[in-house]
Parts: sequence; structure tokens; C-alpha cells
Amino acid sequence: WIFEFKLALYDNATEEDTRTIHPPWWSGGVAGACCQFVTAPLDLIESRMVVDIEKRGLITNMEWAIKRHGFFSLYDGMTAQLMRQLTYSTLRFHLYQMGKQRFDDSRYFQKCLLATFSGGIASSVGIPTELVNTRMHIDRALPKDQRRNYRHVFHGLYRVWSDEGFSALYKGGLFSIMRSSLVTVGQIASYDQAKEFYMRSFHFKHDQTELHVISSVTAAFIYGPLIQPIENFRTLQMTSSGNMSAYFRHLIHFGKRGLFRGLVPCLLRTVPNAIIMFLLFEQFRVRFGNRY
Repeated sequence: WIFEFKLALYDNATEEDTRTIHPPWWSGGVAGACCQFVTAPLDLIESRMVVDIEKRGLITNMEWAIKRHGFFSLYDGMTAQLMRQLTYSTLRFHLYQMGKQRFDDSRYFQKCLLATFSGGIASSVGIPTELVNTRMHIDRALPKDQRRNYRHVFHGLYRVWSDEGFSALYKGGLFSIMRSSLVTVGQIASYDQAKEFYMRSFHFKHDQTELHVISSVTAAFIYGPLIQPIENFRTLQMTSSGNMSAYFRHLIHFGKRGLFRGLVPCLLRTVPNAIIMFLLFEQFRVRFGNRY
């Protein structure tokens, strides 16, 4: 099929028509994967800022990466990112949408419960690729004798399994599950709730592009700060050996805001990521979805 991106949704469709359309099962994963081509560099810098003991900021880290290894080094781990989105994001979006069809989701608390369940289940599928992605992100920032030199996601998965054992594929799994649950609450459930609030308060139409954009931005500013401390602990556990107290001391090394180290690149990533992802998701829903 040929997909022609347009911001105007079904010019000849009525509000009632589009409200009854449910997204295809693959829409969340494909939308999430498309975002990575825009936001992957900021995701990489966010990971490096967590482990960087020299306290380099966003711009300094980016300049250092480009000068030392070239612009495309900002896309280290891209294959793992895409694989993760096509598995983990596909599943969490699909589980959430299935739950919405079967349960009353009119209250935000119920949306949050559904999102927590969907994100936690989906994370169990995405932990190995998330591990490889995180390690590929920081690899060039390590001394040469400590680098793992994964060539792509499949090479990384093979190396982790062969060098460290199968259980190592799930290192940092608890933090990953917690993070995924909070991301799905702060992202998908908050997006739905924001849409309802703006439609009710400002009389937006259900499939109005402006509604999707402002709801996406709202969700991004909710889930960015919500996940950052857990994101930092997850990154440290996946890339180094140690315990919780060691990770906490490492983050406090950066000062009072240590637990939120990397929040600026996180927000710079999550805002455009949310806008692109939900605009594409809504397009996929209307153009390729089904009515039940």
C-alpha cells in the first residue's frame, strides 16, 4: 500500500464516522519506529549523560560525539531502537486498545490501570532489545578496552547470550517494567485523557490535528519527568555492575538534580516523539482501522 501523509483527516468523514474506527494492531509500533529517525540522537545523549562522570551537558555531549565519531554516531543503536518499537510498542498499544474496547475507560484512574498492565506486559518482550540499545548508546563513550562493539541488534543479542548467559538479556528488567508501565500511563493514558479534556473544555473535534498536537505535548510533559529517575537507574543497571546504593551515589554525584540527570534531552526528545507518534497513530487509525 502507499501511504500519503496529510494532516487533514478524511475531509468527507463525519465526527461520528471517525470516532467508531479502531486502530490496526500494528499502528502503535510502526508510529513509534518512525519517530526514532527524528529523536534517536537525543535518546543517545540522554543515556550518555547518565553515565558521564565529567558532567558534560547536552550540547557538549553532542559536540563531543560528532567531533570524535561523526554525525551518524548519534544513531548508534538504531537497529535495536527499531526492533524494540516494532515489538514492545506494537504490543503495548494493541493491549491498551483491546482493553479500551472491553472495559469502561471513561475515568482517568481506569485508563491508568489499563496502561500499567499493558506497559508491564509489553516490557517483558522489549527488555533484551532495550538492553542492547542502551549498551550501544554508551559504547563509544567508554574506554576502548571496555567497549562491547555490538554491530547491530542481532549481534548484540547473540553476544549477551553467549558471553553472559540467557538471564543477562533481562538485566535491569525490573526497572524496565516499572519504566514501561509509567511511560504507558504518562503517554497513552494521558494522551487519551487530555483529548477528552480539550474536547470538553475547548470544543475541539475528535480528529482535529490541533487537538492531537496539544494532547501529545501535554502527555510528553507528564511522562518525561515521571520516568526520569527510573530511567537513570535502569540505564546504570543495564550498563554496569553494582547495587542500588552504588547507583544512587553515582547520581547524587551530579548534585541535587542528579536523579533527574538527562531531563532536558528527555523532554526535547519526548515532545517531538509524542507529536509525531500520535499524529501517525491517528492517521493509521482512520485510514487503515476497522469499525466494530
